[in-house]
Amino acid sequence: GMLDCMGAEAQRHDKRLNDAYKKLMNELKPERRKELQEAQRLWIKYTEANCNLYLDPDGGTAAKLAASECPVLAKAARAKELENLLQ
Repeated sequence: GMLDCMGAEAQRHDKRLNDAYKKLMNELKPERRKELQEAQRLWIKYTEANCNLYLDPDGGTAAKLAASECPVLAKAARAKELENLLQ
């Protein structure tokens, strides 16, 4: 049940992040769009690598919960960061 809840939360923050990214891309000048695009690609790589550390194959259920929480928290933080850039 907790993993299902975490999945729903991940979807919510994923949508929020994608919405903020699209809005910001529409507001930026072309040269700044490229910068944002590169930063976003690097952020995705970092987040994937960082959150993979949480999935300890010997960690049991707790490790699965921590691994599923990591991208949710990262997406929420990144969405807030992009939303702040919109203001």
